[in-house]
Amino acid sequence: MIEALYAKIGPAGSVIAVLSFVSLYLFLASVIYLAWVPRGFRLFLAALKKDQPPMTEEQAHKNPISSVVWTALEHKTPRAELQGEIQYLFQRNFGTTYVSLTILRLISVISPLLGLLGTVLGITRVFREISLQAAVDNAALAGGIWEALITTIMGMSVAIPTLVFYYLLRLRTRALMIECIESTRDLMRD
Repeated sequence: MIEALYAKIGPAGSVIAVLSFVSLYLFLASVIYLAWVPRGFRLFLAALKKDQPPMTEEQAHKNPISSVVWTALEHKTPRAELQGEIQYLFQRNFGTTYVSLTILRLISVISPLLGLLGTVLGITRVFREISLQAAVDNAALAGGIWEALITTIMGMSVAIPTLVFYYLLRLRTRALMIECIESTRDLMRD
């Protein structure tokens, strides 16, 4: 079955198929992670504002956003430098998420190029068949044209949703960073 599928979509189509699964996995893993993290952060903020019982560094470092706020407060970062400091700490604590975003962006760029490569390979196959035979076999031509068209479709079908995934996750990450900056500023006023 895999050999038959490979014969229909070719090497470029196979790579695109793998990239589609990688893209979906990274998106789902990041969505779950970015949905889980704010809940712990909001519990941390509520406990920090109550100050009963006092928060510890160990409790703060259980959540990446809480860790960012704790570190910024502990360093007594001046208000003028607070945004830059939090952005740095945020990127350091969310390294895996930023790597996932980078890979998603890369997949969205590479997929159409792989589709184009599949198109070129399919058309090359067609011309090779034409040049080798005196009487052209329509089935061989159709197979090459099929490979050319399907890889183009696959490349675009992977690139478009992956680009949407990338921007949705990027917006969510930025929203969390803004929430972190605002919460830290509010805590510094108290």
